[in-house]
Amino acid sequence: MELKSLIDDLDRKIVRYMCEGGHSYAELAKLCGVSRSTVQRRINELERLRVIKRGMTTFPNFEKLDLSAVIIGMDLNPRDQDKVVSFLKTQHSVKFLWTTFGTHNVVFTILCDKESVGMCIYNVREALEKLGVTPTRFDASVSITWEKTDICP
Repeated sequence: MELKSLIDDLDRKIVRYMCEGGHSYAELAKLCGVSRSTVQRRINELERLRVIKRGMTTFPNFEKLDLSAVIIGMDLNPRDQDKVVSFLKTQHSVKFLWTTFGTHNVVFTILCDKESVGMCIYNVREALEKLGVTPTRFDASVSITWEKTDICP
């Protein structure tokens, strides 16, 4: 059975409320209009299916930490894409990574100190060179201010 068919609207609602902050099972039950035991059972199942991973999460204010996001889009030869994606997955500074349809076939976000943005971009290019990969297109955009950050579905 496909995972998508196992997840229903109640599961999505529970996940959305969990992302908003530290709600107890009782609070989640009230918000979702179900019993506490239903919420607990659903959360346990969502964990088992690896839809969610629970733990204490802190979402830092990147601006106050003097960090910039660098969003990089690359067009790669299809034969290089898996190698590059595998490499990027291992990099601590890579916070979001997508293979995409559209302007680029790989898009990712790295976090770095505002003073070292240029060096961060240079390091990515150098790492690609060491992998023997030359993107046909490489675009980088650097955040100036953080206007919104919301990872809730």
